[in-house]
Amino acid sequence: MIRAATDFDIKEKQIKDVLARDGLIRQKLPNFEERPEQIEMACAVGQAFYKNRHLAVEAGTGVGKSFAYLVPAIQYAMAANAGIDDSAAVPVKTLISTYTITLQEQLINKDIPLLSKCLPWKFTAVLAKGRNNYLCKRRLRFAMEMQRRLFDDSSGELERISEWSNHTKDGSLSDLDFWPSSKTWDKVKSEHGNCPARKCPNFPNCFYRSARRKIAQADIIVANHALLFSDIVLKEEGVAILPEYRFVVMDEAHNMEHVAEEHLGINISSGRFRFLLDRLYNPRTHKGLLAYTNARDAMDIVCDTGKEASRFFKKVKQW
Repeated sequence: MIRAATDFDIKEKQIKDVLARDGLIRQKLPNFEERPEQIEMACAVGQAFYKNRHLAVEAGTGVGKSFAYLVPAIQYAMAANAGIDDSAAVPVKTLISTYTITLQEQLINKDIPLLSKCLPWKFTAVLAKGRNNYLCKRRLRFAMEMQRRLFDDSSGELERISEWSNHTKDGSLSDLDFWPSSKTWDKVKSEHGNCPARKCPNFPNCFYRSARRKIAQADIIVANHALLFSDIVLKEEGVAILPEYRFVVMDEAHNMEHVAEEHLGINISSGRFRFLLDRLYNPRTHKGLLAYTNARDAMDIVCDTGKEASRFFKKVKQW
């Protein structure tokens, strides 16, 4: 009996043609070797995409897992988006989630650029970062104006950040040529609860908004587990960090459980309480957002709240 080739048989052959001994990758990378386990995994991932199935894969070192999920992910996105002619239609996206920065950098700087040269499909891939990784120009200007009242000894860092903001490529922390103190960056980073959106004079040139637009156009989005679960939490509140995606590939999935616990659970600490209150008013240094206003009653409330928080955590420790 002769079986007619199905649509996925054709797709599977395309996947094998990329990863085979004489395949497309080998033509660009002479040292590339065919690995049966890699091809088997890639075909299984492809079936999961095309048949809308969940798939769990355990593969040892040397299998080449990243190519095994990237090739079918790119292939599926390109096949699905090929029929989209309407500019208002939402393109199919796949989210690749990792645990370590090292793997993220490997995917974005090495694996994906190589595949873009080898594959016959044109695609776009973007690294997604959390909002707090981006500089807010409005908050920077405010911090520069109020640095004497908000800061102790961080004016030098603010000056360097201000100079960098005039020529940075994307306005993200990783593009900064030094590592500022968390106290300084906390005063100038982009925050959801501290953003006037379209009312902001910097909205057209906002670093975070620019990154969002690039992500919205990408076929493949590379993120980390923390950002993935932060997005899940925010979407329950009607806000989103990431655009809608059809599939998610979780690499380094053995770390997923404790990341989910951190983001889906509730966590409070005495240090976090103190940090938040000190941003409003620090009774030791007499600095903070309330220090330059006529808000004596509010400052007294902050001080009283700090004392009550200290009592609360002492009772918890005793208990």
